Amino acid sequence: MTVDEKLFVEDNVELAPGLFKKKGVMGSINIPPQLMGAKDWVMKKRETLRPWQEFGNYTRASKPGNIAVVSRRVSHNVSYYYTNYAFISAVLVVYCIISSPMLLLAITVSGTACYLISTQKEGKTLQIGGHTFTPKDQAVICACISLPLLFFASAGTVLFWIIGLTCSVVGLHASFMSTPNEDGTEFEMNETV
Repeated sequence: MTVDEKLFVEDNVELAPGLFKKKGVMGSINIPPQLMGAKDWVMKKRETLRPWQEFGNYTRASKPGNIAVVSRRVSHNVSYYYTNYAFISAVLVVYCIISSPMLLLAITVSGTACYLISTQKEGKTLQIGGHTFTPKDQAVICACISLPLLFFASAGTVLFWIIGLTCSVVGLHASFMSTPNEDGTEFEMNETV
């Protein structure tokens, strides 16, 4: 591209304000404003992620004495390691989607169709073969195509596999990892006179 062509493109193309930010030689893309809330949420959760050395410190693992100890451990560990457990669940979801090409295709097709329908201007219709489809009709057609596609891709089986494995991993880890005050001193009550 010549210098004149670059100047013509720069003068005649309008870009969304704040979308691109020049930084160094290559430039970088800023996150769109619609996703800033999601970015803030992820950053907050990232701060609560416990170190993996602490999470996997199996010197603290011990067999619980009774059901009360299991209940106390699960209650404490699930709230304490919540972000770690969510991360493990997310890794399982990504693994299941990547390891099943049909499921990956079904999710991609369904997600793309839903995205395209949701980004249409209000009141815009689609005309095919003399039929006019409103955005609501398009969403119904998308659902009618996506549901069988997801069914044949075994999305239900994958969903229950992820739920079962996550519950098993979280339950085992939370019940076998001892809490800092295992002797029950964390629930001391002081008498007042």
